[in-house]
Amino acid sequence: MLWSTNRAGPRSYILKLRGRLSHSHWAHGSDVMSSLVKLYGEFWNPDIVDWGSQGAGNKGTLPGTLIIDGTKKEVDCWDARGIYILHENFRATYVGKAFSTPIGKRLRDHLTDRLAGRWDMFSWYSTSNYRRTKNDLSVAGQRNLNPETIISTLEALAILIADPPLNRKRESLPNAVEVNRLNRRTRKPSGITCRR
Repeated sequence: MLWSTNRAGPRSYILKLRGRLSHSHWAHGSDVMSSLVKLYGEFWNPDIVDWGSQGAGNKGTLPGTLIIDGTKKEVDCWDARGIYILHENFRATYVGKAFSTPIGKRLRDHLTDRLAGRWDMFSWYSTSNYRRTKNDLSVAGQRNLNPETIISTLEALAILIADPPLNRKRESLPNAVEVNRLNRRTRKPSGITCRR
């Protein structure tokens, strides 16, 4: 494996979307996809996350940056809802959902449960909306989606998560916004990617 801070390449694990750089070979149109997955982060390092502490009011933070209309914004993704993947050496080892409990707390729980010590990175895909006016996330409301959109999104997520070697198509989530993680100590983006 080649470690690099360069985000371009034949198989970048961190995909840049919203008109910047896209590895999309999507055949179903890009606008309908944004109605399911709104935000995502891939291969975040848990060692640079502020996990908070147990107990009411002691939540941590999952700080990241995203680009909206050409402007970089900092956002806390702790309360995002969706699915998450635990990785060990870039290989998916566990997939979970976060609906009634936010992604941040679900991930923190895995630091001390039966999965503790068995993962070294995590990715997440959220249905939560970014609210520009409050610079935070809100839980997604009801959406009317056609079956093709749902199936296409599920296929894209499965390919992104599993990275199967026989798939020629390298999926992306058009119009979804990638959130790049921030180092909790330096408050600077952590830009390490891995390419195969």
